[in-house]
Amino acid sequence: MSIFETLSTQQFKTQFPRFTPQYLSDITYVAEKTYFKDGEVYYDGSFYICLVETTVSVPSPSNEKWKLYNDSVLNYTTDNDIENAYAEAKVNFNEGLFPDDDTALLMFLYLTAHYLTIDFKNAIGANDIGIVTSKSVGSVSEGYTIPAYILNNPALSVYANTGYGLKYASLLYPYLIGNVMLFKGRTTIA
Repeated sequence: MSIFETLSTQQFKTQFPRFTPQYLSDITYVAEKTYFKDGEVYYDGSFYICLVETTVSVPSPSNEKWKLYNDSVLNYTTDNDIENAYAEAKVNFNEGLFPDDDTALLMFLYLTAHYLTIDFKNAIGANDIGIVTSKSVGSVSEGYTIPAYILNNPALSVYANTGYGLKYASLLYPYLIGNVMLFKGRTTIA
């Protein structure tokens, strides 16, 4: 069975609970849940901030326990964002490389996180093209080393733009190395 037959956005959220930007579903209003002062919720297409110590009331512009808050769904990861990244990752994924469905799913989720991170970078105009190996501002500098087996491999170096991509490449690499086995035998042709 293909891992894609049962794939859900919840699997991504479970694997990466602290993905940035935060999931919109994490702040979506849930009935009967207790909300605390200054907590933000998303309800019925609007964002609200809780004004009281605790409440279970439904947010609305007429409810004095809540105040409309200026925010945008573009600041959050939505299920649609994850589904789009799934579609991108499927284009570049061979589940047949992996020994079992659990390994294939883990690898696919890391590849998805890579593409989702690139999507968000592109959306804010941070189109980092290439691999940054050092940065400096004034007298402060920072340098990184990317393993040569990734940097010098055209198939893997494209993943060096994000941390998720680097992790995917490092986990993928052993599966790209072919195994060779020798067996003693003879021909049956006389």
